Amino acid sequence: MGQKLISFTSVAKLWNAPKDSKVLGTATAGSSEAILLGGLAMKKRWQETRKAAGKDYYHPNIVFGANAQVALEKFAR
Repeated sequence: MGQKLISFTSVAKLWNAPKDSKVLGTATAGSSEAILLGGLAMKKRWQETRKAAGKDYYHPNIVFGANAQVALEKFAR
């Protein structure tokens, strides 16, 4: 099973994780769970960056096309 999984480092690069950060991972049963987990990680990193800059970190904004997967719209709510 481990050989069939995409490396966590590759996924971290897709989500623009900082290069010198420690990459942690998890497994999901489907793409919806992966989108929700990735979105939460993206939101957390955004909040930390905004907080460090002394800016508002309570009102994130995400932009996506009409062709995005339904799970991304669910995450945005």
